[in-house]
Amino acid sequence: MLARLMKHEILSSYRKFLPIYAGVILMTLITSFSYNIQSISATLTFTGLLLTLVGITMLFTFYTIIINLGQRVFGKPGYLLFTTPATSIEIMVSKVLINMMWFLVSILVSIFAASLFILNAFQQNIFDILGELFGLMSRYPYETFTIITAGIIYAIYVIGMLFFLFALLNMIYKGEKKILIGILLYFAISQATSLVSSIFLGAYMSLSTAVFEDFNSIWVFVGIYFVLSVAFYIMTYFIIDRKLELQ
Repeated sequence: MLARLMKHEILSSYRKFLPIYAGVILMTLITSFSYNIQSISATLTFTGLLLTLVGITMLFTFYTIIINLGQRVFGKPGYLLFTTPATSIEIMVSKVLINMMWFLVSILVSIFAASLFILNAFQQNIFDILGELFGLMSRYPYETFTIITAGIIYAIYVIGMLFFLFALLNMIYKGEKKILIGILLYFAISQATSLVSSIFLGAYMSLSTAVFEDFNSIWVFVGIYFVLSVAFYIMTYFIIDRKLELQ
């Protein structure tokens, strides 16, 4: 059932994302070509359009994730979703995995656009730069693995926090001012997680004499946000399964 839910999530969302990704890639290529025609006005115009489109892509991604985790789980579509034979865990996992996939793809597309723009701006050969990049990754596999892992864990954390936010909001408030209450809850949860991470990071810094000389401090962040993510998902499951009448 999990595979069917994930397939349904992809089919219901890919039409929204693929045109935006295609637009970003196309605008990136056009902007790169504008550097070859040596027209300052054209270059500035296409550069501005590219940066605007990249910003829209990330905003649209966050907006879509918010709608998928909020309205389509805890709104009217959610009641239909929970009438399927799927368990609460399967529904949560499908939502988290597909939304995290689009989140990471949007970041990769944005990085591609920014990288190609920078390469053309400084008149660098993209294949030479890519060769040097892969060379650095092969020479420093531990650092590469650390950075990739940190990015994935942070994506899991962001989606977990949003999932918990909507679950908590629908549990404690049934009125018409959900947007305002949701914003207040978001800031409250963000401040609480920042406080927790600051406490544990401060404890680590007090015990370590070389915090910033290696990648150990990044793993501390990874560990903190992994634990916070697990806590968010456990509390979200408890609220959905025990406190809300969704099934």
